[in-house]
Amino acid sequence: MSEAECTNPKVDRDAEEQLVRDAMVSSPKAMAAEGTVADLRAMFENPHVRTALLVDGDEFAGVVHRDDLGDDEPDERAAGEIADRDVPTIGPDAPLAEAVRMLDQSGDNRLVVVGEDGRTLAGLLCLTRDRSGFCQS
Repeated sequence: MSEAECTNPKVDRDAEEQLVRDAMVSSPKAMAAEGTVADLRAMFENPHVRTALLVDGDEFAGVVHRDDLGDDEPDERAAGEIADRDVPTIGPDAPLAEAVRMLDQSGDNRLVVVGEDGRTLAGLLCLTRDRSGFCQS
């Protein structure tokens, strides 16, 4: 999402009885973990992309945040080598209130959503910059 306010449909963060699946981006942009830093840079040319999700097939393999990609990283380096694999995740059927608590505790604006197997990428929760709701695309 852009640094400006979300212009996509938004789900209020305090929505009663909502599930993660009701607020997540169900088809987030992702790239293969064997992609390169050059691929990441190309992905981040889109100002709306702040977090690159890496996948191995359909399994979540890590994240790279725009601000964590240093200019000194060689283009040919594998994206998976710089990805953070140890990130909090949540399932799509979890209460949205649980996701809000996790995001508030961490101070993050993004939360990876994985399937019941704990590995398959199911979506991404994107808290708006002002933290008032979840932006959907």
